[in-house]
Amino acid sequence: MSSTCSFSPTSPAGHISGSSRDASTPAVGVFGKSVMVYYRIFLVLILIHIVLANTSGNLNRRAPREECSTPFSQNQRDVIKQALENANVNIRRRQSIPSFVFDVYFNVIAANLSYVGGWVPDSQIVSQMTVLNDGYKGTGISFKYKGTTRILSSWYFNQIDVANTDGLEALLSGYGNIFRKGDAKTLNINLIGFSSDDEIDGFALLPSLYANYPQLDGIYVRYTTLPGGSSLYRQGSTVIHEVGHWLGLLHTFQDGCTGEGDDIADTPPEAEPASGCPTGRDTCPGGGDDPIHNFMDYSAEGCRNSFTAGQATRMHQTILVYRS
Repeated sequence: MSSTCSFSPTSPAGHISGSSRDASTPAVGVFGKSVMVYYRIFLVLILIHIVLANTSGNLNRRAPREECSTPFSQNQRDVIKQALENANVNIRRRQSIPSFVFDVYFNVIAANLSYVGGWVPDSQIVSQMTVLNDGYKGTGISFKYKGTTRILSSWYFNQIDVANTDGLEALLSGYGNIFRKGDAKTLNINLIGFSSDDEIDGFALLPSLYANYPQLDGIYVRYTTLPGGSSLYRQGSTVIHEVGHWLGLLHTFQDGCTGEGDDIADTPPEAEPASGCPTGRDTCPGGGDDPIHNFMDYSAEGCRNSFTAGQATRMHQTILVYRS
């Protein structure tokens, strides 16, 4: 299911010709034709090698940017912890892993009908759903695609960003009032350009914010990071990472080596975000190797691939309190 909206909140070829060889055109000999055939084969092999090398390299390429700008404060941490304690949610007492299925709606915000303008193909959305569900395998959490809305608005495409000013909050509120779908149990994935911020690939709204900002709820992701997109660093895991925040998880490097960390017992403390795939890195001695393979770190695309049992438990608790 897909729909298209053209929206502006500010209201403001040639031809190919052919030719044939006449008697005066010199013929190409058999030897010349063979050389041309081998030359073309050689060029094809070089191109295949380049494509394969780039595809493999992207999996472990170091991202030169901060990936996530999910708004977070100590107050929000305290609110979530208190809510979980008040609810006394203890998933461990259950005999089987709970199963949660979330409906998913995509909002594709594009400046124009080109890929550069944000008009991602349906195939990338299909692939993103596959990557998202693969990332959450074993956690008891899955996602069901419900539809895509395509929004033609260069204003939204270029201006939407994390609501860290009154103006941006008003912009997001106006956008959400029109286009957000469902309730707290419905995941809205908004694909945007982040044109005003070259260093961020996404952000999410923590579940504790839904009560006061339901129209903002969801995740907001740079459109180039979908599988098959033009990003050199991300091919689908940014959505997995931001959904983790949407379900209450913090970064594995939260608070560094001191403080409360990410409030998860089985994610070792980490002094700073990982880059690339630094196997065996231990930035907080005594706590175990850094969780560089965790989706809530900033490791390279081919490096991060899992959640811990403790993170799955926390997400279940958060769902029962905020998203069920």
